Amino acid sequence: MAWKLPFFKNKKYRPRQPQSPRRYIQLSGGSVVSPDSAKEVSAFYRGLTYISTQISKIPWEIKDADNKLVNNSLSNLLQVAPNPEVNAFHFKNCMVQWAIIFGNSYAEIVRDLRGMPTQLWLMDPRDVQPWRDPDGNLIYRIIGGSAAYPGQDAYLAKEDVFHLKNFITSDNGVMGQGVVSYATTTLGISLGADQFANGLFSNGGMPSGVIEVGGSLSDEAFKRIKESWQEAHGGRKAGGTAVLEEGAKFEPVSLAPDVLQFLETRKFSVFEIARFLGVPPTKLFDGDSATYNNIEHANLEVATDTLDAWARNLECEADVKLLNNRRGGRKTEFDMYAVFRGDMETRSQYFNRMMQNAAMTPNEIRQKEGMSPYEGGERFFIATNNFSPADRIDEIVDSQINKVKESTEQDDLNEEEEKELRAVVKDFLLSKSK
Repeated sequence: MAWKLPFFKNKKYRPRQPQSPRRYIQLSGGSVVSPDSAKEVSAFYRGLTYISTQISKIPWEIKDADNKLVNNSLSNLLQVAPNPEVNAFHFKNCMVQWAIIFGNSYAEIVRDLRGMPTQLWLMDPRDVQPWRDPDGNLIYRIIGGSAAYPGQDAYLAKEDVFHLKNFITSDNGVMGQGVVSYATTTLGISLGADQFANGLFSNGGMPSGVIEVGGSLSDEAFKRIKESWQEAHGGRKAGGTAVLEEGAKFEPVSLAPDVLQFLETRKFSVFEIARFLGVPPTKLFDGDSATYNNIEHANLEVATDTLDAWARNLECEADVKLLNNRRGGRKTEFDMYAVFRGDMETRSQYFNRMMQNAAMTPNEIRQKEGMSPYEGGERFFIATNNFSPADRIDEIVDSQINKVKESTEQDDLNEEEEKELRAVVKDFLLSKSK
């Protein structure tokens, strides 16, 4: 039985207004946590630059439906320079960093009369406000104007804004949420520890102490002793001679060097920040987590779990906004080979197997290794005794059959016997390539 909902009949769905991301600046444990102060935490700074630079150095290519490279003006935007002021590396670096910090990064898409993208201009995410018009269509308000409309607030259609979102999004999926807003407590602890350590070291590395007296002090005596001690030994005035009156004694509060540097707190912060950013602690230069056996595994882990996800995030937005690829056809793709490739021995074994099975040509291998092609290198080969062109396998089989006939002196094979012999020889030759 089908349910009828007359209340919703002829009612158009009206999506909600996009939610604003969580505040960029928050107070945690007395420390102001903001996008700028977060970068003062060395582990966060390293993780942020690691992810963004690793993505930025990967070639961003355009391919057709047959997976062949396409070189045109749009590929130049992605690989060379999206606009006259910024190169492609810096563009990708900014987009990923802003998406991690603020949750969203934006670039205005400038088009020609045909609607083809000609330039991409970065926009400060703090100046962009996604909104919906009275018809429910998503638009973007640019405070202070944009590249095409400078000088006053501009409104751009969603098709003209390259919007990269962080993986944590708002309820309606329009806005991303920045890591800084969620990692406020962890970052606040790190900043507070650094500030407290800085205060101690500014006093010559000596923490506070206690002045003991035999009896009670008048208010005047208490004030005089405190002010004289602070004047003589406060701040960086360490190493001076202390003179105490009336049998008073100074008992310093001593702390071990590792406590002064808050080593355990720093280690905890590194692991927490690594979890927020999705990278192994070794990538944040945590030496205690690194061993000879887990370095290669960590490289593969961060490539598959983090870098590949950011690459797909950029690819999907480019396919929709730059290629208008909603029905298949051309697509953008990050060449992840540079990230996934292993050492020289592993790569040589991989290419050897791909070539001996006619899966790659010598020129395709040379292209992967950054070498120029050579004439004749576009042919496919298979491994028999040596590498042989794949398109000449029938000639090789014929030559092997002739050798068999000569060695057995059987020239009068019928059609069925010769067909069976060809199949056996061909299977034998191909099995040697595996």
